[in-house]
Amino acid sequence: MTKETCYSEDDIYQKAMDENWVGDGTSETPFVIENNHSLSYHSKIEKSSLHILIKNCAFNAILLKKCKNLEFEGCSFEYMTLSKCSEIVIGNCSFKNSLALRGSHDLYIRDSRVPFLIFSVCYKNNFKACTIDKIFNYFSRGNVFENIEAPKKFQDKVEVGMKKYYIIWLVLITAGIISLISAIFISDFSDWMIGSLIMGLYLMAFISFITPIALYLDYRTMKHYPDNKFIKS
Repeated sequence: MTKETCYSEDDIYQKAMDENWVGDGTSETPFVIENNHSLSYHSKIEKSSLHILIKNCAFNAILLKKCKNLEFEGCSFEYMTLSKCSEIVIGNCSFKNSLALRGSHDLYIRDSRVPFLIFSVCYKNNFKACTIDKIFNYFSRGNVFENIEAPKKFQDKVEVGMKKYYIIWLVLITAGIISLISAIFISDFSDWMIGSLIMGLYLMAFISFITPIALYLDYRTMKHYPDNKFIKS
């Protein structure tokens, strides 16, 4: 596997100067990277707000973290991850394995083929004329899917109401209570096997109580956004 190369905004800017990229990184004249680019095929770009247009390039894997103002046109990826990103455009691109969006908003993804969309705590994103084969949606709301080609059950998986998360929350709390009560009632550490069982029950109870807290925090973040919207024209 190709080693991941990390780029900061300063690294990207210096690379652009050294290699005489077209443009200056502003909204009027963005940097242009095309075809035989010099970026690593396994790249991570972090905290960049430079305006960059990347055209007809291929990547094994690319991770963008806290970035904005990038546009990908006609590119191909095995894996792509956008974490806490905004104002990014992906057009006419293809993905061999997956596109993962985490905590991102105001993205525009059009005319692209996505075998597996991982969609976690995202909002105000627009998908238009894409083909999406499979999706995992976790607390993503307020997004628009326009003229999407997808399996019949795709919409059901995207339109996940809050009721599902209430059920998960209750199941986890119940499991935690049962584990805690079981550990207290057994409470015999004289035998190492029973002691291991008790410690396992305490650990299960701890995890079962911590996970609902994380769920609740995500719920508080996303409850203000409307349901995802589907448009067919």
